[in-house]
Amino acid sequence: MNKRLMTALALGGLSLIAVAEKQTMIVFDASGSMWGQIDGTAKITMARDAMGQISQQFTTDDQVGLMVYGHRKKGDCQDIELVVPIGSNNATDIVNQVNGIKPKGKTPISRSLQMATEALKISENSAEVVLITDGLETCDMNPCDVAAEAESLGIDFTAHVIGFDLTSEEAKQVSCVADITGGQYLPASDAASLNDALNQVLIEEDPEPVAIELPKASVHAPETPPAIGSSFAAAWEGPAGKDDYIDVVKPNDERTYQELSYQWTRHGSPAQIKAPGEPGEYELRYIWQGTDNKRHILARAPFTVVDSAVSLQAPASVMAGENFSVAWKGPNEQGDYVDLVKQGDQRTYGELTYFYTKTGTNGTLVAPSSPGLYDIRYILEAADGREILHHVPIEVLKPEVSLSFEPTAEIGAEFTVYWSGPKNSQGYIDLVKAGDTRTYGELSYFYLKDSPESGTLRADIQPGDYDVRFILQNGKGQRSILTKSTLTILPVTTTLTAPSKGAAGSTITVNWQGPGRKGDYVDLVKQGDTRTYGELSYFYTNNNPEQGSLTLPEQPGTYTIRYIIQGKQRGILATSDIVVE
Repeated sequence: MNKRLMTALALGGLSLIAVAEKQTMIVFDASGSMWGQIDGTAKITMARDAMGQISQQFTTDDQVGLMVYGHRKKGDCQDIELVVPIGSNNATDIVNQVNGIKPKGKTPISRSLQMATEALKISENSAEVVLITDGLETCDMNPCDVAAEAESLGIDFTAHVIGFDLTSEEAKQVSCVADITGGQYLPASDAASLNDALNQVLIEEDPEPVAIELPKASVHAPETPPAIGSSFAAAWEGPAGKDDYIDVVKPNDERTYQELSYQWTRHGSPAQIKAPGEPGEYELRYIWQGTDNKRHILARAPFTVVDSAVSLQAPASVMAGENFSVAWKGPNEQGDYVDLVKQGDQRTYGELTYFYTKTGTNGTLVAPSSPGLYDIRYILEAADGREILHHVPIEVLKPEVSLSFEPTAEIGAEFTVYWSGPKNSQGYIDLVKAGDTRTYGELSYFYLKDSPESGTLRADIQPGDYDVRFILQNGKGQRSILTKSTLTILPVTTTLTAPSKGAAGSTITVNWQGPGRKGDYVDLVKQGDTRTYGELSYFYTNNNPEQGSLTLPEQPGTYTIRYIIQGKQRGILATSDIVVE
């Protein structure tokens, strides 16, 4: 391996950690979102392939180990395990361990960085960290703060970030790790670009620093000071790269992350910028994503934000269907309310969503399911009618939605679905037969509000192809399907072994093999009875592993022993006849 010093690699979050040249610890993030697919291939499969290819370039002298998190428990931010200690000739062990991982946990990016810096403080060696993540931090920590803390320790510490299938907005939230520590942010959108990025930061020799020429740019403050929380137009000139943006910061802030507000230059000039919620002095800046994969401040312009008797503070943009908070100031008369309408609508009825101001100084609106430009308004309920006192624009964006889960499940089995998308209070994830477009009659479901990040569905009792769907409900109660992914439900071999005859009133032993799901049972009915109730005798499989007892009826005749699986409806998986004498 040609890259120097300690490396930490996180896939899905990978993290490489090592302690001196040719000592490397691979910290592999097995977060549940790695079951998500790109062009029909699961990201975990791409990550395994990438590890297989990279490991082939380890030399016999390289000291390499593997640490994994999120592979044993759902929802545990401390689920981190050293599975291959640092040593030589570990490539085969590492590949075997990675190939055996089934993603199921969270994405503790920050804790992984902390572990790397804790190791560095002990070894006092310089380090490079390579973070490959397919999602954002999910453990209530801020990777920007962790990276800044590591940098403040005076350790020779550089972090590179590879964003695996991230949106521009998501990339902004994690690329700060590279910005703070002097590393690079590299995007990866498929298997090939993931391999290229890994090679660039792990295998290839470090390039000699090259001075770059900064392009010219300017940004212009508004002529009239904007009110707190309002949107205003900021004209600009500059290179307009696809990842360039205009932002708002406190005066003299040199950071290119954690800005107060921003807008991409690709949306055109002037940029629509959201003013901060506190009056005071601020700066507009033009941020250029340079050819060195680092951000540069090209231009600044000071401006003032003023207070207002009536104001609305809301995000500049939200995803379609998302519940979001709006803070307001105003007269708060009886009947006053805050609503959301199509941009430019002057009517004081027909609102798409609203809340009364009497409910408190912060209220919740539901973004429409159709992307576009809208207005949030303060409506005064006056004696002579309603009046629009104030309005601010908001852009509703096409939602970024993903569903990640293992592609197969056995009949009746519970399985975990990891999701990202709008936080819609009445939205849910459901399971239906493949091709079902109805928004009712689901076979299993869970509400988004009850299961943040992930939830559990139960597979149907019939094998075949099914759809797992993300269902959005707007402010008027209308439902829509945002995305769906295919689940294949597999059969389970089910057998019953019992005597072919028995004495009336006696007890027999039945051996069974089958799903053994909660609620499954083995029963006894008259021959030909297809009902899944009215049984003459039964036992639950989960209370009687492998075998249980049935009592034969007093009436002689032919009866049937059955294995019943418990789903939304019950099903008969296996039968065996017995003659009662």
